Amino acid sequence: MFSAATRTGVLCATRTSVSRSLATPAVRAFVATPMRQTEEPQSVVAERARKHRPVSPHLSIYQPQMSWVLSGLHRNTGVLIGGAAYMYAAMFGLAPAFGLDMSSAAMAGSLATLPAVVSISAKALISGCLSFHVFGTMRHLLWDSGRMVNNKGVITTGYAAMAASALATGYLTFF
Repeated sequence: MFSAATRTGVLCATRTSVSRSLATPAVRAFVATPMRQTEEPQSVVAERARKHRPVSPHLSIYQPQMSWVLSGLHRNTGVLIGGAAYMYAAMFGLAPAFGLDMSSAAMAGSLATLPAVVSISAKALISGCLSFHVFGTMRHLLWDSGRMVNNKGVITTGYAAMAASALATGYLTFF
């Protein structure tokens, strides 16, 4: 299907007449591994091979899709919620040792002194993370039961989770 021709140490594969009728014409370049000479140490050969090796692609080559974007967002909101809970628990547990007052009245008093923009932004961030994580968890539980596991179901549940979390965030932030 392919015929290979050597040109300056690089193998170039061109499609033969049989493969041209099967697919669109294209040229693929293969990088040949440099041959090792007996007196060269392995590190020199490895360095030469590294120079000709292409860089591995990462997420930047993929078009964002709802399934993996929302999955990553679900994980990140879980990490933020868990990290905040651990930090608050540690702060609450260590407060008496440092002479800090962590009572409800003291916390409410300190939060009341914040400017309105900071207070609303903090409430939106916290309620957004919590509501998205809750509705994302419901989405995953629905999938675990074997329902909505096809492409249409993934898209539908994704939009439903985003809409429900937006409504819940707005409600929790302003009411």
